[in-house]
Formats: sequence, structure tokens, C-alpha cells
Amino acid sequence: MQSEQENFLILNDSKNNGVDSFLFGDKIEINSMKNLLLVMLAHLLSITVCISQEVGLSSGSIGCKLQVSSDNQFIKVNMVIQGSPADVAGLKAGDHIIGIDGVSVREIKNPINHIKGTPGTFVKLAIGRYGKAGILEGNVPRISVPLSDERRYVTEGDLATRIYTNDFSEHRQMVQSSMAVLDDEDVNIFNYRSYDFEYTSAQDPLLEKELFKEVADQLNTMGLKRSQNNPDMLILMSSYSGSKEHYNPPQQIISTRISTAYDWYWGFVPIPITESTTQGGYTEVTYLYSISLKFLDAHKIGHSKLPPVIWSGSVSQASNIKSNLVDKSGDLFTLLLYQFPTVWIPNSEYYLLLHYTYTGIIYDLNDMRTVADVIPGSPAATAGIQKGDEIINIFNSRVPDKYSDAGKDQWSSVTSGNNNGLRYLFIMSNLKYKPYMQKDLKTVSFVIKHNGDRQKVRVTPQDRLYFSLVKN
Repeated sequence: MQSEQENFLILNDSKNNGVDSFLFGDKIEINSMKNLLLVMLAHLLSITVCISQEVGLSSGSIGCKLQVSSDNQFIKVNMVIQGSPADVAGLKAGDHIIGIDGVSVREIKNPINHIKGTPGTFVKLAIGRYGKAGILEGNVPRISVPLSDERRYVTEGDLATRIYTNDFSEHRQMVQSSMAVLDDEDVNIFNYRSYDFEYTSAQDPLLEKELFKEVADQLNTMGLKRSQNNPDMLILMSSYSGSKEHYNPPQQIISTRISTAYDWYWGFVPIPITESTTQGGYTEVTYLYSISLKFLDAHKIGHSKLPPVIWSGSVSQASNIKSNLVDKSGDLFTLLLYQFPTVWIPNSEYYLLLHYTYTGIIYDLNDMRTVADVIPGSPAATAGIQKGDEIINIFNSRVPDKYSDAGKDQWSSVTSGNNNGLRYLFIMSNLKYKPYMQKDLKTVSFVIKHNGDRQKVRVTPQDRLYFSLVKN
């Protein structure tokens, strides 16, 4: 699973003393608490609105679920909708929003309303991210439609996935991988920055050691550090790999075919002929792989009546291809730690990785031909496409009026190429069949109607990855 580039920048005063405005995407470091205070002071001095008053307009949306902490010190990002403005800007589940437009969250009344703000504008967020030493800051665009209403409004990533899986009903298009993860919502995970392992396997200690190496690599990538002397977390692991056999007995297959025979009175007449064949028995082998992790509060071990578990997860996969558990462990741990430290889908049976074509258009499932909204700063917005524009065609192919108008057979053929305009969503896909004959399309050709005028617009799209965990 590839990691997406982080768009939020790290604040630092080594280049500009922390006073100038920070350009989106620049990367800097914080050298001292004094410099950090200078940064915050500079932002506070630039405020021209009274923070005790609520923002007049709060109809905007950035596409994530937010929750104000009990002490009003920060806003926790519980979930980010993929392909949303928040996702494109680089927000992640588990992030702590500590500042909004240069103002500390604790000083703002109804801070979530300030984040929503006015559609078509940007909000500057200061972020604390688990495993990162500094403060991240970036501009997040606002749109006018609520992406939380998933029965009506969808991003291009969500729409591509729905088409590819026929509303997640085609499990054969996904990878079966049963997973269960839990976290302790009463624990501030930001207090846990170091870890160590508890080796418990007497049966295969070398295998356990190799598996823990993979866990360490992934946790270190997140910014955590291993400490064997005084860790914040102690990690326990259990694993299993094996196989099961299923014998399919011989089967007698009876079929009927129609032949013809000549009769002197009736001429050629059809005659049913019954045939019987026997299919030999065979043994089907399924290989099973399972790993579970438990993260414990190392400081509470021995002082608590119950195991002080702060996060746990398990994942199981079945395959007809034999593989070594160590070779499989990278993907399995990636799946598990995708929801560490914050869990938003506790149970899932399948997952899907799909590259899709991102332009920034938001679709209304009940009115697909009218642009529901466009993410500010996106390729579509840069090309001039606006909310309310009518999509006449995309690459000379018409877009369905409603999502429900397209039957299952039509949607399933979009990815392999037909006259549906939405096949542009799969230009960047990792699928076997490409939607167009041209292999390296650099732009997407839209014909739109804007204020009654018919226009041809070329959009330079981006390749984005959609990762979905699906319940059965």
C-alpha cells in the first residue's frame, strides 16, 4: 500500500523567523518553544475579527467528522472522507486541530462552525499529528455540499469505487481480509510516543522476531521510537499460518442437447439427446494467515486489575496461493496499522485499493449532469469548471442523468470501456482494462454549459489512491 504525500507543512522559523505567512507545502522545523510562541503571537496579532463572535456563515464543509475535546483544547479528526477537501489537503484521522486561522481552538466559541465557514474559501488549520514533533499547518478548501450525505453527494473516488464494485456488492472485485480493531477513546494517544515488544513465543521465537521487525519499521515511519528501558507502550503479538483441505468428490454431470433426425413423414425433427459425464474428484487447499496486535500502557502493567490495552487489532486472510507469513506480514501489518491510533471502521471483511482520476468535481447522485460543487484549488476549478455547470459530455460520451438510471450491467462495463462519460474516472486505475484506447491521456475533455454558453474545457487530472474497508 503506497503512502500519500503529506500536504500539511511543519512550522519552523529557521528561514523566516516564524513571522511571514507559511506557503502551503513548504517544510520547516521548530527549534525551540520560544520560536513556537513567536509564531503563535504573530498569528494572534494579525487577527482582525472578534473571536468571541461566531462566524456568520457556517454552511461550508471540508469532508471530515470532527469532535471537540472535553477540555476544549483541540478538535479531534475522527474520520476523513476520501477525495474530500480535507483528504486532498492532507488531513488524517486522529489529527488534533489546535488552531483555526491563527487563533487557538480554546479561544473560539463553536470552533467547528469556524472550520465550516463560507463555501469557496479556505481555512488555515494548525494540526498536531501523532508521531510528529512539530505543528503542521495548511489551507483546507471549503465546499457547499455535505459529503456526510453519502446517499446523495459523492467524491470522484467514492463514485469510481461504487461503479467498480456495484455499490460494494461485488465482493470478487475486492480482497477478502477479515479485520477487527478497537481503541480506547478515553486515552490520549498523544501521550504514548515510544514502544517496546514483549516476546512470548516459545514455539517459534525467530518467526516472532522477524514479524516484530516489520512492526518496528512501520511504527518508526509514523514517527514513534523504540525504547527498551522505559517505553510508553508494550506490544504483544500472536500469529498463525496453516492450511485446510477440502475434498470435492466426483460429480456426474448430466446434460441434454438437441439434435435433428430425418423422418419420411415429418422431415427433419428435433430430438433431445441426454449425455452423462463424470468429473473426477479433487482436493482444494486453502492457506490461512492471521496476526493480532495489542498495545498496552507499559506504565500501568502490574498496577491494573485488567490488562491496560489502549489499542488492539487482528487480521485474517485466506488464499489459494501458498506464501510465507513473513512475506505476507508487510501487507497485513499495513492493514492493521492503517487505523492506528484512531479507529473509525471497527470491523470489515474486505478491502479495496483503487487508483482513480481526480479533478475535484463533486457529484450529486440524483442529478449527475449538474456539477454539485468543485473543490477550490482543484484541477477542475483551475480549468474554470464551476458549481451549477451542466456536463454535456466527457470525451464525447454522455453522463447518466441519475446514478440509479444506470443498470448493473452498464456500470460493470464502464471500467472496460463504453459510451458512459464517467469512464474517465478509471484513466489512472490499476485495472487490467483501460477505458480508452489512448494509454497516456494527460487531460480530460469536458463539454459543459456555463450560464447558457457551451464550452469545451480541458482538465489536467491527478492520480489519487482510494483505500476502502468494506463490511460484509
